[in-house]
Amino acid sequence: MSRRVVGNAASMMAVQAGSYLLPLVNIPYLLRVIGPEHYGLIAFSQAVMAYFVTLNDYGFNLSATRELSLCRNDNARRSELYSAVMAIKCGLCLFSFLILCALVRFVPRFHSNGTVFFASFGIVVGTMLFPQWFFQGIEKMYWISMMNLAANLTFTAGIYIFVRHSSDFLIAAVVQAAGKVVAGVLGLIVLFSTEHVRLSVPTVRQLRHRLSDGWHLFLSSAAATLYTSSNAVVLGLVCGMTQVGYFSAAYKIFAAGQGLVSPMCQAVYPHVCALAHRSRELVVGYLRKAMVVIGGITFVGGLMVIALASIIVRVAMGPKYMASVPVLQLMAMTPFACAINNIYGTQGMLNFGMKPQYSRIIVISAFFNSIILIPLCYWFEARGAAASALLTETFVTLTMAWMLYRRGIDLLPRFSDLRENVVSLSTLSLGKVMEG
Repeated sequence: MSRRVVGNAASMMAVQAGSYLLPLVNIPYLLRVIGPEHYGLIAFSQAVMAYFVTLNDYGFNLSATRELSLCRNDNARRSELYSAVMAIKCGLCLFSFLILCALVRFVPRFHSNGTVFFASFGIVVGTMLFPQWFFQGIEKMYWISMMNLAANLTFTAGIYIFVRHSSDFLIAAVVQAAGKVVAGVLGLIVLFSTEHVRLSVPTVRQLRHRLSDGWHLFLSSAAATLYTSSNAVVLGLVCGMTQVGYFSAAYKIFAAGQGLVSPMCQAVYPHVCALAHRSRELVVGYLRKAMVVIGGITFVGGLMVIALASIIVRVAMGPKYMASVPVLQLMAMTPFACAINNIYGTQGMLNFGMKPQYSRIIVISAFFNSIILIPLCYWFEARGAAASALLTETFVTLTMAWMLYRRGIDLLPRFSDLRENVVSLSTLSLGKVMEG
């Protein structure tokens, strides 16, 4: 991997550390103070917010990032792209809020906890404002990483300062959402002060083009959200908030590990987009190396979590939450499946002109998850939700690999390349990252 890719991966790991590792510090405290039922309610509301975040993103984290990577040195085009994307995002955010108002008004489970859902909506606003897609596209993540870390440190401290009793669960929801809003505002300050972006009124043609370009990716993102966030939502509706608490506590630990790997995939994406304009062979060779590096890290990490799950849960959550041990073990290999299907799908299919096929696979996988999720939750509760996540990600991986193979594209690494791949892995060392 190139020095720029490694440097950006390190910066994006800092972003993910703020998003996953710092909240992970709060898990033992929150679980003990507000209890699994209230923690489950917060997790349930955040899972619902994930639907709105996906709607607001509209696939721009891939479509706009790819377009920006090709015009990163053209200030006029960058400003035009940013203005059009943000105009759409603002409209979708308002639409999301109106949907939430309708849910709180007419759905009993939402109505009885309306203040928690409205508090959690700050997550949607903050994510909409945060220009991570822009800095990912121009491969400059350092400052935005620092802003995100500062914001997350602030709300982590807020949890310990303001949340003291089980009745403070609403404050916990407000503080967590406030962290996202702070990150979004700080991100905008960095963007406008360093990148010379100028806002303009987008034309109808520009808006139509952005919506059309992101449509297939939005469908796939929406379907992916259905088979990730829906696990917590369906579990809450079928089994209650306590089971959501067990599932979500284990999911936070799982997400912390996945959050350290996904930045590598995100940092690789704009580089692969640039290679795709030169040669398919270059992309195939590069992705075979990525398969060894990223796949190897996630596979070994998954085995370690399976072996240490009991210790992790006991230390992070306490002995009252040992029911989360099998949940975490079932989730342990999910990051490996996610990493491999990211290489096959996001890095491969999208850059080989297979957006419709990519979207269809994700939609079919969401349908697959919807078939198995309810019975698994009914029979096995939180463990069923975890098993559904693992089975669905495995289904996605195998289907994408088969689709690419039919096109004559084989991304499986060659044993003759192992030496070079090991060298690539060594570039992820701390010394190289600091040089990057």
